[in-house]
Amino acid sequence: MTQTDTPFISTLLKLRQSRRFLDQPIPAEIVDLLLDVARWTGSAKNTQPWEFIVVDDRDTNIALSKAGQFTGFLDNVALSIVIVLPESPSRSVAYDEGRVSERLMLAADHLGLGSGTAWFSTPDAQETVRGLLGIPADREVWSAVGFGYIDRSQPQRASTLGGGRKSLDEIISYGRYGQKA
Repeated sequence: MTQTDTPFISTLLKLRQSRRFLDQPIPAEIVDLLLDVARWTGSAKNTQPWEFIVVDDRDTNIALSKAGQFTGFLDNVALSIVIVLPESPSRSVAYDEGRVSERLMLAADHLGLGSGTAWFSTPDAQETVRGLLGIPADREVWSAVGFGYIDRSQPQRASTLGGGRKSLDEIISYGRYGQKA
């Protein structure tokens, strides 16, 4: 067995954004597990800078799907978890937001769900989400993670990179930038 044959490494290599879901609710115990994973995600200096809003109402998720350029798939999720951050967050908070999003996606995969990140990339989009969910003005909202059971009868949207990855030779330097092995 090679290292890439281990189940954990295999999961890391195959995890992809899902955008097409079945119209099937996610059981409360699975939602609770996802939230516990989020709660236990590491953060800079253990600040745990986040709060979470679980949105399982279809109409609210449809409204969220219209809130930004990179949010359209939220229109068919079973639920989304919106990540709320402190006002004027630091770089470490932005990093922590990425950590919790990825952890949620990995947990979802393990639990048989698909997931994807939605990005509220403009001030107008963020203000729309703030209004929809009653988020106070002294909080930031940049993203949500959407979840559902993957609809395998629908083709997943192709990656702009064709689903592949750059070669290691294109992205790796040794010792100094640009120095190849």
